[in-house]
Amino acid sequence: MDGARTYLLNILEGYFHEAFAGALVGLAVVVFFILLGILTNKVLSFSLKRFLKLKNTDPRGKTIGKLITNLIRVVVWFTIIIMILDEFGVQIAPILASAGVLGLAVGFGAQSMVKDFLAGFFFIVEDAYNEGDVVEINGFWGTVEKMGLRATHIKSWKGIVKIVTNGDITSLENHSKADNIAIVNVGVGYDTDLDKVENIMQPFMEELKNKYDMVTDTPSYLGVTELADSSINIRVVAYTVPNTQFGIERKIRKDIVDLFRKNDIEIPFPQLVVHGNQA
Repeated sequence: MDGARTYLLNILEGYFHEAFAGALVGLAVVVFFILLGILTNKVLSFSLKRFLKLKNTDPRGKTIGKLITNLIRVVVWFTIIIMILDEFGVQIAPILASAGVLGLAVGFGAQSMVKDFLAGFFFIVEDAYNEGDVVEINGFWGTVEKMGLRATHIKSWKGIVKIVTNGDITSLENHSKADNIAIVNVGVGYDTDLDKVENIMQPFMEELKNKYDMVTDTPSYLGVTELADSSINIRVVAYTVPNTQFGIERKIRKDIVDLFRKNDIEIPFPQLVVHGNQA
């Protein structure tokens, strides 16, 4: 590097003042190292992703890929800054020594941060959740917007974003790991022929499976689940693609209403019968 710098300086001194030529050489050195940092970042990130067989279409691969990219970026740019300072004659040893002492002091005072990083690391290794998953963390339900080693960002359906440090996660439910269950309860009148209901519900289950792509298996008609005050309650359950169960529940309710109306089956509303003494 010194040879190239001297060679470039000799060329520029033939056209510019010595001080200006030196400034141009210094600028060229900085630009060179910046370009080197950008290229190194891209090559290392790409190589590690290929080596670990990470895919951007895979949620876990996307999450780990982001963490690897951020880690490489910090290491590469720290190294580039040290190299630039060295090129300009800045003593690096005292800086590194100070950084080590500072890091040690911060380490003693940031035990909670270490706890967060360790928790985040194990969440990633165990594939507990990934970006895009619907989770319930410490009672807060939402979609994982961002997952880092220190904290996780969750966005609820209301648009509220909650940031939870990984070390503080004590309760975790992931609703995106397996098929979810849509549960639909419907009431019919007490004078309803339950055999008739069962006869029309069985073919209706097949219709639902063919009608909705999000339903992963033929829904089940479970029959009577409760004798309520104003109705006999029946239940239908269906396995769905993760995080689509609520939408499927709404659709099935509408379909059942249409089915019952077509077959003259009453869906009662709450009623109160009053018996009075005749005078």
